[in-house]
Formats: sequence, structure tokens, C-alpha cells
Amino acid sequence: MLRDREKAFLLLGGIAAAAILLLTLVVVPGVAKVKSLSRQFSQAGKDLAELRKMRPELERTDREVRQKTGRVAGSANTAESPLARLTSAVQEAGFPQSAFSLKSGGVKDGEFLREETFDLKIENLTYLEAVRLATRLETGPLPVAIRSSQLKSRYDDAKYLDATFRIGYLLPLGR
Repeated sequence: MLRDREKAFLLLGGIAAAAILLLTLVVVPGVAKVKSLSRQFSQAGKDLAELRKMRPELERTDREVRQKTGRVAGSANTAESPLARLTSAVQEAGFPQSAFSLKSGGVKDGEFLREETFDLKIENLTYLEAVRLATRLETGPLPVAIRSSQLKSRYDDAKYLDATFRIGYLLPLGR
């Protein structure tokens, strides 16, 4: 049999082992979890404040998307092809057919709309003419979005440039 001193020593050792296990398996992971949740909570607060700051911009973008979607729906029943409509829009902007080339770049289906891309290349135009053309295409009656523009100065006359616009013509998905 064990003596009283050995029983007390075993009892204290068992309590110490239980305390170490409790600290290792429960307290330390719990403290780490609380710290992690605290960091996530503060980050969520920062993200929420950032979203609140972005709200006016998001509302403006939503209005623009609704307007563009309205133009897409309004032009869905036209008999002309998108290529013909873009060609006539560029001609109405004051560029003769011989001054530009327009070629198709493919079709991509999105969640709500189909986008047919075109590359519009124009040579010998000024910066002001390029900006006016881009503005006219974006805000005009056609449902287009200028995806990118590349402007290169001409080597023979720095006053003029060559421009390439990547234009997305928006169509309803069913068409």
C-alpha cells in the first residue's frame, strides 16, 4: 500500500497534469480563438466603413448599368447588325469609311448580357477627336462600352495619333 505522503504526491501530480492538459487543450486555443475573432471583428468594422464610403459610387454605377441595360433592351429588335450600326455611328461622328477599320473580335456571354467585341482602328486624328469619339460612343444611343483604348503618337507629326478602341457591343442573351 501507498503511504500518505506518496498518496499526496500522486494527487498533486495528477492535479498538475490535469492543469497542464487543461491549459494546453482548452485555455490556450480558446485565447487564440478570441484573439482571432477580435481581429476579424475589427477588420469587418473597417470593411463596413469602407463600403459605406463607397455607397454613393455604387449607387451611381447601378444607375449607369440600368441606363445601359435599357439601351440594350431598346435596341434588341433592330434589323441591322452590330457591325453596321457601329460603322454608321462612327461615320455620323465625322469619319469617312476610308479613315477607319472595324473588325469583329468575338462574342462573350455574361450573366445577363452578350457582348460582341470590335476593334476600331483610326489613323491621323487628334487627341480631342479621339476623346469626342469615345464620349459619343459611350453616351450615344448604341449599347456599347469602350473596354480599352490605345493611343499612339505618329512619328511623322506629333500633333496626330493613331487610335485603337476595343468596343463591346451589348446584346440581350436570347439574341
